Amino acid sequence: MPHLLPLLFALVLLWPTPAVSRNAAPAAALPSQRATAQVASPLTAAGRVHGLAVGFVSPAGRVVYGFGRLGEGRRARVPDGRTVFEIGSVTKTFTGLLLAQAIMEGRVRDTDPIRLHLPPGVLAGDSPLAWVSWLDLASHASGLPEAPSNLPSKDPLNPLAGYSTRLLLDYLASATLLAPIGRDFHYSNTGAGLCGYLLARLEDTDYESLVRRKVCGPLGMSDTRVSLTDDMAARMAHGHAADGSVVPNWEATGLEGAGALRSTADDLLAYAAANLGLTPTSLFPAMKLAQLPRKHASSIPTLYIGLFWNTMNFGGKAYVLHAGRSGGYFALVLLSPEDNAGVVLLCDTEGDFAAEGWKLLELVTGKNLP
Repeated sequence: MPHLLPLLFALVLLWPTPAVSRNAAPAAALPSQRATAQVASPLTAAGRVHGLAVGFVSPAGRVVYGFGRLGEGRRARVPDGRTVFEIGSVTKTFTGLLLAQAIMEGRVRDTDPIRLHLPPGVLAGDSPLAWVSWLDLASHASGLPEAPSNLPSKDPLNPLAGYSTRLLLDYLASATLLAPIGRDFHYSNTGAGLCGYLLARLEDTDYESLVRRKVCGPLGMSDTRVSLTDDMAARMAHGHAADGSVVPNWEATGLEGAGALRSTADDLLAYAAANLGLTPTSLFPAMKLAQLPRKHASSIPTLYIGLFWNTMNFGGKAYVLHAGRSGGYFALVLLSPEDNAGVVLLCDTEGDFAAEGWKLLELVTGKNLP
């Protein structure tokens, strides 16, 4: 689930017309199948991706197009809005929203040190983590590394398998920091997983239950969860390595808040619409709080981070986004609040396809990016 910084634009070609999701909402202002194919179909035509789903949302409605094939032979099918994918680090935006809700509910302050909410005895009095705050976790400024040093899995195809909350807490007891707290940006799945655990602990539940109750339930997102139902498993796209080989799904136990969710284009369009304010929801104030840029995220001058959401600035406009990359999948949610428009891109092959995401955003906004 490494951090992705989408900055480049890809050359695109025309390819045959794709299938349309049965939940599509045709509207003249939304991109057509053919226009979308100019960007998306080259990925499948070149063999870079086996199957993918592209979703658009704007005031005109929502639409999902599928490209490529899932499976082989007679059972092969075109992805659609209900096809399930791993979404990797897009999960972090749900964690950020949960944190924003906890702040607005008065359960925590973003500057509170997390030691106040850890089980007693986890951190010694002289622990370097003693003053790590919620905001430090959510802005990747905690100094915690990308992954904890006590991952038990030796399988590169499933690196998080076998991890647990107990192992995470054991790690924290002896963890050292990469940099002083709050100073430098160090992308950290450790910090995001810890944030998700602590938010669930605040409400005496587990991460998946908290996401489903406080986010997915209110937004009607029934296909966004960690543990697959039988129906979701039947609709799951197989993940592929960059060489095209099928790889197993990741198990993100113990670090769920960093990247354990699976979802669909239909669900993520509902999420995008709510984050843009296109769908009335009581979650909107917390969503805006989560998006609010707090810290400069890296050496790239245009990139800032809020509560896990990234903000990039081009031509005087701010774009809100997060990508996810797990073993066999790529996911992207890219929003243009000024245009009230967004894109969801879900691929069943590992790689960085953010460049295509920006080209797709141009289609739905009708504007060329600088």
